[in-house]
Amino acid sequence: MEEEKYQEFIEECKAIITEAVFTSRWSLVEGYHHLGQRVIEQGETPLRVAQSLGKSERTIQYAVQFAEKFPNIDLLPEGKNISWRKVIALLPSGEKKVGEDCHHEWQCIKCNKIK
Repeated sequence: MEEEKYQEFIEECKAIITEAVFTSRWSLVEGYHHLGQRVIEQGETPLRVAQSLGKSERTIQYAVQFAEKFPNIDLLPEGKNISWRKVIALLPSGEKKVGEDCHHEWQCIKCNKIK
């Protein structure tokens, strides 16, 4: 009986951890989506925002691409069961920096659009 109660306790602890991990992953995805939307709304460049926030330009660019590709976050292929890393994998893969030393513009090699 004592062992059975302990196993129930352990299962409850596992469920708590699973839920916390799920919640934290989804919260991060929502946060980056909101960040991307705000950068788009403000019309700022990822470089300027990144410098002001002390974040990488690429991270801000991912957030912008995410908001552009999925204006409605509820339409993500895996729904809420997704991580930020998986979101990044869904973004356009053909992005490259314009010029070797350029750190402020991105150009899509598919449509040649500069962002």
